[in-house]
Amino acid sequence: MNGISRRPDVLAFACGDPAGVGPRAVLAALRSGVLPRGVSPLLVGARTVWRKAGWRPGDGPIRDPGVEGRVPQPGRPTVDGGRLSAAAFEESVRLAARGLVAGIVTAPISKEGWAQSGYPWKDHTERLAALAGGEVEMVLGVPSRRLWCVAATRHVSLKEAVRSVEARAVASAARALDSVLRRLAITRPRLALCALNPHAGEGGLIGREEIDVLSPAVAALRRAGLLLDGPLPADSAWRLHVEGAYDGLVCLYHDQALIPLKALGGLSGVNWTVGLPFIRVSPAHGTAWDAARTGRIDPSATIEAARLAALLAMA
Repeated sequence: MNGISRRPDVLAFACGDPAGVGPRAVLAALRSGVLPRGVSPLLVGARTVWRKAGWRPGDGPIRDPGVEGRVPQPGRPTVDGGRLSAAAFEESVRLAARGLVAGIVTAPISKEGWAQSGYPWKDHTERLAALAGGEVEMVLGVPSRRLWCVAATRHVSLKEAVRSVEARAVASAARALDSVLRRLAITRPRLALCALNPHAGEGGLIGREEIDVLSPAVAALRRAGLLLDGPLPADSAWRLHVEGAYDGLVCLYHDQALIPLKALGGLSGVNWTVGLPFIRVSPAHGTAWDAARTGRIDPSATIEAARLAALLAMA
């Protein structure tokens, strides 16, 4: 294994799409001193990718998956970019699954690049769910701001998300968020479920999902012991969360979670995949093609992701 030992204090950093901001953001995060003493990085991806990003020996060792591909120019998805990023991710997953690293921090990938390269998975979460043999949950947050949420649906159209609103998905998301917050030493997390319709449906005048699906789901989860309120109008729920009334929010679709989180936390959001036998954390933003082209890299989310992964590894 090229000198890699079974150390729970090693975190793998997958390079992400080499045409995006990922490799340079990882190096910037590591150079910021984010990792505490005793936690070491392993940079996973083609050696040519890391060297082009400005790698220096002091940044940490490189684990090259050995997949051929030309490092693309910054700013757009390519077959080679998809192939190189998929190989880095797969190698990181193999290392984590074998217990050779405590977890992985994944830099952003391009779904289009993965599809162009023939990689069979749409995104990180879909691949990890298949690996886990069941459901995994994508918990989102800005740890430094104590903002946490989870989406009951993920990368689907808004129309499909509305069709997918069901008690089982809400329950899975709420339990995952409750579990995550407990791991962060919140002994009795206070949660709220965001409504689907404006004003929580106005008693059925704007929609019946709150009456028919969401309120019964909340009641069942409360009977099971979760401190869960709602469904609340999403705008009010986010205000209350920011003010500290709730420790986290259960959202129903991607933008209900991500728009407020990014408006409040800027580029510092993280994505924590729950339900795996190892740690997986990622910046909660994409490849940022424009920033990759200009070289104006903001590593804030990668710093937050690395800090959280290290905290979990040392727990």
